[in-house]
Amino acid sequence: MKRYYIALILLTVVMVLASFCTLWFAQGVFQTIMPFLPLYFAVVTGLMHYAVVKSFYKDPRTFVKNFLGLTVGSLFLHLVLLCSWAFTHIPQARTFILAFCICYIAYLAFETIMLILLVRDKRRQ
Repeated sequence: MKRYYIALILLTVVMVLASFCTLWFAQGVFQTIMPFLPLYFAVVTGLMHYAVVKSFYKDPRTFVKNFLGLTVGSLFLHLVLLCSWAFTHIPQARTFILAFCICYIAYLAFETIMLILLVRDKRRQ
């Protein structure tokens, strides 16, 4: 679990630095919310991973139920945040949606890879 959180922090630092690169190289594109998006995704992904791992070591039916529930809950949370920001900041909506989607894909790929590695490690034991 410690290795997971170290990798999550490293990914978050890289994503925050990438958002600041838009400030340095494409000033018209940068929004003040962009560096906070990776932090939001890190918190949601970290909490979701913690809950999924706790249920992973219990009954398989409980794991599937919890995993699906957490996935739907996080997707709904992402959708609410995305829509509320996009509809309240219409001129910057396109850039925000693009940054949001990039962060979502990066953290989804990270979480998927880490869960696959967790399942492989459990099968080897």
